[in-house]
Amino acid sequence: MNATLIATLGTEPQGVTWMLDWLLARGFAIDEVLVLHTSARVIEPALEKLQSEFSQTYPTIQYRAEAVQGEEGAILDIASEKETWAFLRAVYRAIRRVKRAGRPVHLSLTGGRKTMAVYAMVAAQLLFDENDRAWHMISEMHWSGTERRMHAAPLDRYQVVAVPVVRWSDAATVRVLLAEVDDPWEALRRQQEFTLQEVMRRRREFWEHHLTPALREVAELLVREGLDNAEIARRLHKSEHTVANQLTRVYRAFDAWRGVHTGKTGASRAAFIAEFASLFSKGDT
Repeated sequence: MNATLIATLGTEPQGVTWMLDWLLARGFAIDEVLVLHTSARVIEPALEKLQSEFSQTYPTIQYRAEAVQGEEGAILDIASEKETWAFLRAVYRAIRRVKRAGRPVHLSLTGGRKTMAVYAMVAAQLLFDENDRAWHMISEMHWSGTERRMHAAPLDRYQVVAVPVVRWSDAATVRVLLAEVDDPWEALRRQQEFTLQEVMRRRREFWEHHLTPALREVAELLVREGLDNAEIARRLHKSEHTVANQLTRVYRAFDAWRGVHTGKTGASRAAFIAEFASLFSKGDT
């Protein structure tokens, strides 16, 4: 499947072409390259070099350079909060555009400010699926800008490494973001909302399906009112020994549910209360 390389650009244009050559050599069908950049004057020679290189060396690859825009126009640098937010918006929208076209994304984190790589990863965590990749180049070359070899020589020592992307969103959430959400801040809000809904769903599922009615009765007094074993026993007209045994069973079920295997008798009282307090908070009973 044909894919798009999205790269950030600083003053060294060879970061784009070396990455592209490496991907093509490994069989990735890159037929489109999008370069995100600021509008600083020092970037202009790199842009001119890339335009020339793509015209001559990669005539079948569609090349596009896109300047990052802020609220007041073109961004000259990524050095303030507003400029970082503008870049996040630009890279989020770029990835979203490509993915809405049904194309895999290869994201290069090599060029430009380190901040650009950080925020590009934020966008990737929101929108990537199993077909997308993020890459970083590690090189022993000292690119001073005086010699811009656009393609690596056989003796050049460098490597490209895959950057793991821990996706925040499941497939259903990604579909919603791709279809509906053009703003990264709204995407982050939606993702957090979806995550909280899933967490609450799992908590209710545990409460209803992993605890017997008798265990729920004991556990609810613990979580809702913070009673100790003696107070729970008095409230339910049980012995303290029975309550202690039941809570041990509750904690063990909780450990199994969250995949914790400590070899001890069960989760701590505080951990259990902290996990399920939201089930009994106002408006969620």
